[in-house]
Amino acid sequence: MAKSSSTPQTPRIFKATRGSLGRVIRGTQIGEAEAVATRRTGGDIVVCDSAPRANRNLARRIESAVGPCKRQAPHRSAGPYALPHYQQITPPPEGHSFYETVNRKAAKGP
Repeated sequence: MAKSSSTPQTPRIFKATRGSLGRVIRGTQIGEAEAVATRRTGGDIVVCDSAPRANRNLARRIESAVGPCKRQAPHRSAGPYALPHYQQITPPPEGHSFYETVNRKAAKGP
């Protein structure tokens, strides 16, 4: 029996920007160390392309490397395309470690 082509990949990390209606737009792919550095300076990152649990766990690991953090559901006030994320309990730094789920995906940037 052939393996399914829908087997999840290893999570990938991207620099991210926030767009309209809560969209998270993924930029250039980065490694975990650069993601932690980006978060420490207040930037956003997004974890994509894997099973939701793997995406969530990697986002948590990155945000935890910055400091004590909390998981947040997508903010309705941000818009209908918002993603779940981790953020610092007591900022600074500002910013988020977003992650994709089955039904919520980051937009691909230019």
